[in-house]
Amino acid sequence: MEKKTGKNYSNNQKRQADEQPMMEQRGKNSVGKSTAELLAQAFTNGAMEEKNAGPSFDIELWETILSGLRTSLQESTSAQSQKETEEPFFVLLDPVSTQPYLDRAWALDRFVLDDSFLYIMSLDPQLHQTDFRTLIFFKDGRLIKTRENSNNVMFSLFELIGFDYDFIRGISTRVSGKDTHCVPYIFGRYRFLPLSGPTRKNSSWINLSKVLHSRTLKGEKGVEVHFVNQHVFHLPVRPQFFAEKVKQASQTVHRQNHLLHSVLTNFDYADGMKEERAYNLLGNALHANAARLSTIPMDEYIQIVQFSLAETALRHPSLRDNPVADEALHLLRDNLYGGLPHLRNAPI
Repeated sequence: MEKKTGKNYSNNQKRQADEQPMMEQRGKNSVGKSTAELLAQAFTNGAMEEKNAGPSFDIELWETILSGLRTSLQESTSAQSQKETEEPFFVLLDPVSTQPYLDRAWALDRFVLDDSFLYIMSLDPQLHQTDFRTLIFFKDGRLIKTRENSNNVMFSLFELIGFDYDFIRGISTRVSGKDTHCVPYIFGRYRFLPLSGPTRKNSSWINLSKVLHSRTLKGEKGVEVHFVNQHVFHLPVRPQFFAEKVKQASQTVHRQNHLLHSVLTNFDYADGMKEERAYNLLGNALHANAARLSTIPMDEYIQIVQFSLAETALRHPSLRDNPVADEALHLLRDNLYGGLPHLRNAPI
């Protein structure tokens, strides 16, 4: 019995000695390989060994594979955690708070702007000490800086939408009866507000459809605006100005919704209108002023749209010095106001 045990021990030592170079070679072959490559190697080795000498289990190779899987899982979890804990934008009136965002923004000369932006900031070279003209903040945390001015950036977006700023401004001023150089751009889901008159100079813009609520800054001339995803901006505008423009935007949204509802009803389509969300800034303004909002009949609204199209065409730079164009513009206004009594006192 003792001799048999000793013989078995001797055989085990010999087998381990034979397998040692093979295990060392496998360890070398595993260096620098991905988990998928290691798995493929394990199955290949297992198949070869099973074919040659029956099934086997390489502990060292499988431990390498498991270690690779654990490392990959930790890296994935860490990246996901970092993405979830990314701090939102918090931009104050002080230009110093803008500098870190300007430093880390991507510099792009040509890009396609979409309506996922939150704030388009027109940069002052003296205040921000940069040769870039515009800094753009996006809902998902992206930052883009460009040497294009803010007006060019926004007007390129309007070209994609299909209606320029002058056309939308013409409709809004005739509907509201207030002719100003700073009018919200409202067309369906596109709702943008310039913080100054974009027809006269470059202006910063905010995306009203991404604003949740706002409040007046105490002791400062500005408004604190809260966007989606916890982004907060302090805007250098008078609170009265901001409140008036939000109200004007909500009225335009209301009238456009009324027009769309009339069209759907007349063509016997299902009413797919969506109510403004209560937590949205425009939704709150709409509900606050619902009792004082008036609707405009569809035929009159269409006349206003036609007028805005004609006025935009007659104000084209190529016709700027043409006296015939100026005369046609006055005739157009007389005819419009003659058919729309409630607009007779509207500014021209």
